[in-house]
Amino acid sequence: MHVVDPSILRQIRAPTADARLVEWMWPCPLDVVACESRHMLEMSLPPFATEGVASFPGITEKFTFMGNMFLRPANVPLRARSVGGRIRVVQCAIDPERYAEVAERDGDWTEQNLRAAMHLRSETLKNLFQMLRRELVEPSFASVTLVEAYATALMIEAARTLANAAPLRAEGRLTTWQYKRINERLAEDETPPTVEELAKLCGVSSRHLLRLYRNLSGETVTAHIQRAQVSRARDLLTTTDLPLKEIAGRLGFSRSGSFSTAFRRATGVSPKLYRQRRDLRPD
Repeated sequence: MHVVDPSILRQIRAPTADARLVEWMWPCPLDVVACESRHMLEMSLPPFATEGVASFPGITEKFTFMGNMFLRPANVPLRARSVGGRIRVVQCAIDPERYAEVAERDGDWTEQNLRAAMHLRSETLKNLFQMLRRELVEPSFASVTLVEAYATALMIEAARTLANAAPLRAEGRLTTWQYKRINERLAEDETPPTVEELAKLCGVSSRHLLRLYRNLSGETVTAHIQRAQVSRARDLLTTTDLPLKEIAGRLGFSRSGSFSTAFRRATGVSPKLYRQRRDLRPD
């Protein structure tokens, strides 16, 4: 298959790591083999995320699930399969020597370690990725220094997560079609779905959906919904001049104050300030 080159939307180069906001547009299902020269720590960003599987040619041909956060080790061929589409990730490229120094881990990538690296489940890791994304989108004073610090923290937390990872089980988590259906619902309608609605789409009870989703991603389905709404809010604030009250209503908030509070909690700035920064950017 022809390899589609990614679009680098944002990039900050630090002394020992490169942070990027990267997007691919795959017009059809993908099946590719890649081998990186640097460790690639990544987090997929909903709603531009897609469930995939990976195997490691020469080590194991057995495919394993790829979660929203993963580490693609340097110099290890990886075969990835996915339904394709629009895929956006926060990516941190790190020299193997630097990772070994900071994380106190060598390059002994066993099959078990590689499988665990494809599905990193850690709230701390997720928060670090979100802060890194925020810095990429809204760089400010000393961004390079801050990115270097985030990269160091990501290395340490990834190593800790791998050290504590339990063997992955195929059962007890959402299937590919269920996860895809949730993301399709989030993408097709600005009004956020309820847990009950998503459970019905997936053919399970609300309680069962909560458990299956957490087993899949390491977070709650409610957090997934909120992230998707914040992402949609960013787009509306950036691409339209709609009043904040109307944006809040579109996204399912009963009051604009509730919307502002949720947006500030997720991004660190108010919707009004976010839009003002947009207006101040050069054309």
